[in-house]
Amino acid sequence: MNGDLLSRAEAQRQADRIRALRDSLAQLQRDRILILTPDQRAAFDAWSAETLQTLAARFDIDTTDSQKRLSLGLRIASTLGGLALCAALILFFLRFWGYVDTPFQVVAAICLPLAALAATEFAALRERTLYFAGLMALISLGCFILTLSAIGRVFNIISTENALFAWGLFALLLAYRYGLRLLLAIALGLLVSFGSATLSGRFGYQWLDFSNRPENFVVLGLIVFAIPLFLVHRRRSDFPPVYRLAGLFVFYIATISLAEWAGQSYFPAGVKFIERAYEIFGLLSAGAFIAWGIRRHWDGVVNISSAAFVIFLFCRLFHWWWDWMPRYIFFAVIGAIAIALVFAFKRVRSHFNPEAAA
Repeated sequence: MNGDLLSRAEAQRQADRIRALRDSLAQLQRDRILILTPDQRAAFDAWSAETLQTLAARFDIDTTDSQKRLSLGLRIASTLGGLALCAALILFFLRFWGYVDTPFQVVAAICLPLAALAATEFAALRERTLYFAGLMALISLGCFILTLSAIGRVFNIISTENALFAWGLFALLLAYRYGLRLLLAIALGLLVSFGSATLSGRFGYQWLDFSNRPENFVVLGLIVFAIPLFLVHRRRSDFPPVYRLAGLFVFYIATISLAEWAGQSYFPAGVKFIERAYEIFGLLSAGAFIAWGIRRHWDGVVNISSAAFVIFLFCRLFHWWWDWMPRYIFFAVIGAIAIALVFAFKRVRSHFNPEAAA
């Protein structure tokens, strides 16, 4: 692969494959299944060490298990730190905002996101792991949200759903500029909310009630899931899974809410009929996505769809049996069904991957 086109995520995956290959060869040699000559072993060790060293020097990736565990902790710490600083900044301005004049409020509101954005760019240029850049990007987004809210309050601008679009677009630009998956997930959430608010307004409802229209989210979740099928990510190869998981998460949450509380549905049918229809729709959709995810090797899609399938199934069983079945029998039956599902999922997994059958 061309080093100029290699992203940090791809470099990390390449390093993981080299480490896995090195460990597998060592195990095969210990088991005397594949025995390399001393020259072959030395050549492989030299190549793997040099490649890992080159990737680590160029992209600052993790080349050991300890480094990967520490990197996870660093990502969590930077995310929590960014969120905490955003909250501190917003609360600080809310505390002192009324004590300053209008011109200062406008200047401060405009300069804050620009300063945070400059700090983000500086951190991204100085640090390849992007921990501080990710932290500053969250602060930039928080400052931008604060800016639009403050300017709207200063000039008494009527609040509209367009603010959600502006916030989502800003987060999306940050995500693609710096390769930040968390910002991409936030951007998708804001843009999906904007889409639902727009649809609610077009159907004659208040746009602020967009969260009470789950069917909007059903459609928008599927659209988000489908985006990587049409938009090729050559530079950001780690972004398509974010689209898929975010889209399915929105889709399943909305479908589950309709299956349990269908009073907010657009359809004029009875509530019970709509709830049962969405339960069946959810079960069929989850099963289809499980099969599709297995075929395409989308582990995240398989996992979230399997969880959704179980939730839909158990909700249906609860509605069927809870009122008339003794509690101990109900939970015993649920446990038996869960065991049956484990065997069923293993059979499906073996069908799509015969080499893994056990």
